[in-house]
Amino acid sequence: MKKVFGFLVFLLICGGALFLLIKPNKYDFTADSANGQVTLKNFDGKYKAIYFGFLFCPDVCPTTLSLLGEQLEALKRDDFELIFVTLDPERDTPENLTLMAQNFYKNSIGLKMKNLAQVTKHYGVKFKKVQLKDSALDYSIAHSSSIYLLDKEGKFFSEISNLTKENIKDNLQNMIKERP
Repeated sequence: MKKVFGFLVFLLICGGALFLLIKPNKYDFTADSANGQVTLKNFDGKYKAIYFGFLFCPDVCPTTLSLLGEQLEALKRDDFELIFVTLDPERDTPENLTLMAQNFYKNSIGLKMKNLAQVTKHYGVKFKKVQLKDSALDYSIAHSSSIYLLDKEGKFFSEISNLTKENIKDNLQNMIKERP
């Protein structure tokens, strides 16, 4: 009986270790870019600053991208990628998202997620389509405005919700220092 119990404990430990070794990254994604399909792995070797927004956003998205781009440029590094993910896949294209993001930071890419609901849930992004009366736009997207930082291996580092220059700068520098 002791041998059977010991064997079961051994199997449980091995199974747990195996799960930890092959556990999928909840921050992974599959998306369309201007150059084809990409996953989080495509950005390995680079720090990632991920922002969820949309092209027709009148204020929050351009302001956030501007603040983030300014701090990324100040680092004078080539190992950062700004990833701009659309919350409006009906109107936005990866090409237009990339062009907009590159106005704020040269190493930028715009993405249209294959599984937007699942990805936003894993990142903790909140958004909702809001109908607009008497507007040529027909609708807008109400959304949270956090920036998500992932290290060079695609591991989550931090969520920046207090979008000040100083806070963005501190988070970027801390990631470089703690995860070289």
